[in-house]
Amino acid sequence: MKNKMLWVGSVIILILSVICFVVFGVGTELIRAVTGEGNGISFGKYDGKDIVLAPGTDFANAVQNYTNYYQRQGAELDQSAYFYIYSYAFNSAVQMATYKDSVRKSGYKPSGKAISRIMLPYFLNADGKYDPKLYNQISNADKESLKSDISKQLVWQRFSDDMFGSSSKLGDYTFYGLKTSEKETEFLSAFGGEKRSFNTVSFSKADYPESEIKKFASENISLFDTYALSMITVKEESQAKKILTQLTNGEITFDDAVSEYSEKYYTDGNGKVKESFAYQVKENLANEEDFAKISALAKDSLSEIVKTNTGYSIYKCTGEKVASNIEDSATVDAVKKYITTNKQSMIEDYYTEKAKAFVASAKIDGFEKAATKAGAELVTVPAFSLNYGDVSLADKLDSSSAQAFANASSNKEFLEKAFSMKEKEISEPMLLGNYVTVFQLKEIQNAKADDGRAAKVLEEVSNYDQNSAQSTLLASSKIENNVSDVYFNKFMSR
Repeated sequence: MKNKMLWVGSVIILILSVICFVVFGVGTELIRAVTGEGNGISFGKYDGKDIVLAPGTDFANAVQNYTNYYQRQGAELDQSAYFYIYSYAFNSAVQMATYKDSVRKSGYKPSGKAISRIMLPYFLNADGKYDPKLYNQISNADKESLKSDISKQLVWQRFSDDMFGSSSKLGDYTFYGLKTSEKETEFLSAFGGEKRSFNTVSFSKADYPESEIKKFASENISLFDTYALSMITVKEESQAKKILTQLTNGEITFDDAVSEYSEKYYTDGNGKVKESFAYQVKENLANEEDFAKISALAKDSLSEIVKTNTGYSIYKCTGEKVASNIEDSATVDAVKKYITTNKQSMIEDYYTEKAKAFVASAKIDGFEKAATKAGAELVTVPAFSLNYGDVSLADKLDSSSAQAFANASSNKEFLEKAFSMKEKEISEPMLLGNYVTVFQLKEIQNAKADDGRAAKVLEEVSNYDQNSAQSTLLASSKIENNVSDVYFNKFMSR
């Protein structure tokens, strides 16, 4: 929503109602309540000049416009929404200040005739003719306010047209904005002209079977034995030796040493080791061979000084070791966590072998039949262009029906393979995110010359220009943005 909202005011400030201009939430009463006076609130500066929230300012107008937009979208106008409204309005006010300054330097000034042409539709009757009665019913103050708003609109439009172009043309000649080479448009139009669709079968690593988990556990059963341990950890070895001497001589209790000296890296507040499977205890050690010293401890005995990953530790055995049971669900869960954290390659190898078997079957029986035999879901990825990173000039890869391809548009290896294949060719297994995937080139489509791509390219180039211009402007050292501070410390406090 944020990106969509940010550009609502990029090209033109909307003209507010002719009859009544009331800025919701930024009226004189609120300003006086917040500041103690009715002169407005500064939300920051542009080129040394305050961006002021007060009735009639560009900032207030923009707040109204964005508020209206939120309301038309049915959005809830809560504290978060208002913060975004003020933020976008500030950016819009900065843009307006910049545009005004640039247009002023150029010598341009909206003519009375130009303003009148835009005002005219406001005073047409039901037959579409100018009605002087409608004009005379409006006060001079409201007319002047409307003229002022239209003048601002024309200033904004003048800058926008000159910088980014408009729809005003004479034949094929565009009056305003940067001119685009026909060769450039032709080149960019050809970008993504070829599209490819694929049949796919994917194996999720999250489905690693329990039978394989138990098999690994039975071969590495000691890793999942549970130890009852407490520990003291300090930064310096000399301090650890001093504490061990005090413990050995009975000068201090273990609990008191934990409370007074120990860092709580691996333990709870009482010094109890929280992750107590054998492999977890090993992972905390700077030298894994020191685990033998800990596993050999008798109940209530203390270890010698052991170097851990965060300092120097003294372990205390507080109970008997509990041997792991691979039939216990908690142990199975622990083994699965260990495998997914430390043995990803083992899971990948498992599914790669399954995928290779699928490929062999698909080359004999066909992709669809092989999927049925393997009990795998065949998913078709709709045709997409070679478009690394999903730039807007070409079609994007639609992965809504194929989760394995969620980030494939930025996977160089996948794109190189996918766009070098022949029709009906089947890939070798490929790792995509959390999946091992096999894909078959289903169809190659080529864009038609008259598919409107050139017009789309010109529109996208203009959008890029506008986005770049705004990003550059908002990053300027001339801007002092205090929206967060003012909103949360003044408005929210009320």
